[in-house]
Amino acid sequence: MPVNSLSLLPLGRCLVDNSMLDTRQKPGQLTNLPIWSYLIETPSGPILIDTGMPDFCIDNQDLFRQPDGSAQIVPIMTAEDTITKALNRAGYQPEDLRFVISTHWHFDHAGGNTHFKNTEIVVQRAEYQAAMEGEGYPDVCRDPDLHYRIIEGDVELAPGVQVLFTPGHSHGHQSVFVETKQSGPLLLTIDASYYRGNYEEGVPFAGVSNSAMVHSIAKLRDVAKASGAFVFFGHDTEQEKQVRVFPERY
Repeated sequence: MPVNSLSLLPLGRCLVDNSMLDTRQKPGQLTNLPIWSYLIETPSGPILIDTGMPDFCIDNQDLFRQPDGSAQIVPIMTAEDTITKALNRAGYQPEDLRFVISTHWHFDHAGGNTHFKNTEIVVQRAEYQAAMEGEGYPDVCRDPDLHYRIIEGDVELAPGVQVLFTPGHSHGHQSVFVETKQSGPLLLTIDASYYRGNYEEGVPFAGVSNSAMVHSIAKLRDVAKASGAFVFFGHDTEQEKQVRVFPERY
């Protein structure tokens, strides 16, 4: 059964070194990328995918700047870009959600998880274990006191909502397949492909396992081909110009 709708919620932006989008590039040039959350509205209530950057990124563009002045990541966030403000604009509070799908625990995807202390957060076991063992994950993204539902592999979480295990960018990354009433099947790669070049041309990008990333992209391409899904990439600046953004819906 399809969900009622899916909305793209913009949560600020982030300047990212081009070498992270394409590891063949030399470091030094930054690209301004969109940060997204996704709101799924179902007959049984809303579901959220990802929570954006932590509040301490607000007006804090020097957060990751090195002593020599360089930075590979520059968060661009205002007080209006928090996940709670985005939900408020959609008419919801954190406690209204059925659950949060946390695709992976990088700062631009799980930084707002701490706002959901009374909401179930769905995470892959591989991601949970890697983060809790301290493998380079920000503390704000791996709060041990939140309420987690730990899953393994591909799982249908609700009618019309399936997570797909797509490791490589991170240890337990998951993408999301959503069947909507209005727009049909949608495939959210999240960071299994930053942009179209990673997905269609095999452009290598930042991750923990290149071989796993290649396998995950092949898996997503098979899903898209079999379902005819429209594919959303995680941080594609060209696609950003064409997609519907809240209050428009899919």
